[in-house]
Amino acid sequence: MPGGSLRLKGGENSCSVLAVWLLCLSFIGPAGASTASCGQLLEAAFLEHWGLPWEGQAVDLGAITARCAEDDVSAGFENDPPGTLMAFIGFSEFVKGRVSAAVKAWQAGMPDANTLSMVALGDVALREGAAEGRIDDGLKKAHAWYRRAAEAGSPLGMSKLAWFYDEGYHVKRDPARALAWYMRAAEAGEPTAMHNLGYFFEAGKAVAKDIETAMRWYEWAGKAGVSASYHNLGVLYDEGLEVPEDDGKAVHYYRLAAYGGHPEAMVNLGWMYRHGAGVERDYGEAIHWYEKAIDAGYDEAATNLGVMYYEGVGVEKDLEAALRYFLLAATAGRPEAMANASSAYMDLGAYRAAYFWTVLATMNGMGQVAFRLVELQALLPDAIMAETEALAAAWTLGSPPPEF
Repeated sequence: MPGGSLRLKGGENSCSVLAVWLLCLSFIGPAGASTASCGQLLEAAFLEHWGLPWEGQAVDLGAITARCAEDDVSAGFENDPPGTLMAFIGFSEFVKGRVSAAVKAWQAGMPDANTLSMVALGDVALREGAAEGRIDDGLKKAHAWYRRAAEAGSPLGMSKLAWFYDEGYHVKRDPARALAWYMRAAEAGEPTAMHNLGYFFEAGKAVAKDIETAMRWYEWAGKAGVSASYHNLGVLYDEGLEVPEDDGKAVHYYRLAAYGGHPEAMVNLGWMYRHGAGVERDYGEAIHWYEKAIDAGYDEAATNLGVMYYEGVGVEKDLEAALRYFLLAATAGRPEAMANASSAYMDLGAYRAAYFWTVLATMNGMGQVAFRLVELQALLPDAIMAETEALAAAWTLGSPPPEF
């Protein structure tokens, strides 16, 4: 019998490590309608390019280029801060893949102290450093640009500089200094800083623990488009450790985060629907959100969906379908899915495959399935078991399992 479905909770800083931060690069600015300045349209284009939500119409970079650089490339920038034109030119080059030309344009905007160009140069330094194996050099250059932007009054520069002190990249880890920069950025409306400030207050990091203040910052960050903040609020109400447990409110915030694209919130929302916690039980909705999480690249959700097919809950029982989902999560490294795959293979009479996944499950901490090793010893020759154990020991995460 497979293990039960998983509820994936937990908060933490949404951009707390370099690999994640590179996916959180953004430029913050007001979205504009057709009457917005070129600078506002440029900032909206930045937001959409890096996949962050913003309120407004869809951005068409070609239309912006046509409007702002039709005959006179400077037309339309008269009312924007100095350097915005070069920031726009740099971004238009960047999205075309001409990074060197983009860097030259952003550097050309430096005499006007354009903070968008400063942050862009910091972002490029991080990306190039990571891509070329020069992470320390990239961090050093990025830190210099973010500090310059922060000291020039850029909320985004402040937020990114705070991250350096928060994580101790290139500089000595200094939570108090990180808190100060996050506070300045958050008070200026920078969404990621709002979220991270909420986490500082929730965890009591460099400041007295204050759940009410944490929740206020999470709420503001969520409204500004940070789905992780809504997820964290859902976790607080779900677990009931710092605030009274309230499944209904947990569902509310998980739903907001899920619609904002947060994969863990999708799993948690699916779990709530699956078990009727804080919402009327709805297997169709549970399946929907598990599938959405899988589509978003969160393979762990496949364990939950596999259990539903294995048990025939909300769907017709289907061992083959269950196994497909278990294997999706198992090959991504989920020990519970490895154990569940061994159960499904046992039921299908595929004993060698069952032995393979049982060995892997026990190797990854699922000692509760060790009893199956004894069962399978009576069903498989010693030579086959030895060969299968060797295959399990050599198997690496993400690799397809051997065909037996």
